[in-house]
Amino acid sequence: MHSRTADLASDGVVVSPATAQEISSSTMTTTTSTQPLSIDRDSSGIATLWLDAPHQPVVVLDQILLQRLDEAITLIANDPPKMLVVRSACKRVWVAGADLKEISGLDDDALDAYLSHGQRTFARIAALPCPVIAAIDGAALGGGLELAMHCHGIVASQHNQRGKPYPIGLPEAGLGLVPGWGGTQLLPARVTPSTSVASIASGSPFQSNAMPHGLADTTVDTPEELQAAAIALAELLDPAELPHTISSCGNEDAILAAVDHVRHHHADNAAAGVVAHCVATGVKKGFSEGLDQEREGLVSLRRTEHTTTKLREFLSHNG
Repeated sequence: MHSRTADLASDGVVVSPATAQEISSSTMTTTTSTQPLSIDRDSSGIATLWLDAPHQPVVVLDQILLQRLDEAITLIANDPPKMLVVRSACKRVWVAGADLKEISGLDDDALDAYLSHGQRTFARIAALPCPVIAAIDGAALGGGLELAMHCHGIVASQHNQRGKPYPIGLPEAGLGLVPGWGGTQLLPARVTPSTSVASIASGSPFQSNAMPHGLADTTVDTPEELQAAAIALAELLDPAELPHTISSCGNEDAILAAVDHVRHHHADNAAAGVVAHCVATGVKKGFSEGLDQEREGLVSLRRTEHTTTKLREFLSHNG
């Protein structure tokens, strides 16, 4: 009997030979020019993985960062610590999501390879034998939240380092896209389906000081409290049984009811329809099939007139 973590890992690393070749091709220039993300280890056996992107204004999950994350996971897997805390070196955000400018410039095959690379890398986080805790203290959007949900636990501060609340969620549908790294398969397993599925379908993030129950396993008021909260949470978790997906959380009927609600009330919204399809697929056919539908849906939506217009407007206002 496979553990849920083993299922996640095996599902995430299954790629076709063509996709594997595309991944290799798209990351060839980064494998020889990048260094793994920084890993600090203390005398008690606790390691901290630092997410950073010095080549970007904030931390975004572009191909360079994915490669650096992948290399860091290899180092951790070869010498597992007692526990791993995933933190961001950026004071403005935890992870702002995927690099939309990069996504806009990829052709369909390269975009599918980029999404596959992220799915495979995140699955390796879930498969680590030690407890992995995401310690969030700034905006965690799109791929940022998906990365966190692949960890075995999430602790989040209600306020960032400037003392202000921040957004956390999956905003892709607001740009005519859908999550591509497991968001539709993981968030409804954490948060009440009627809330989470509607949020994904509308692309409406939550605020850190008003998060729905279950989004974070533990919340604290300030970033200074995160490390102690992460250590306490790790002691309660069994990595072999985490993280939960919508096909293993025992709440399938409520999730499918939320899917029907989205289909009925957002019939004219292409992104919402794809979100509903991805969620329903994950419940009925499992995590791997759900991931496949995310990739296919994101690639197909990215080329529609509605989405290209939304992306162009977003990039023109946000550099």
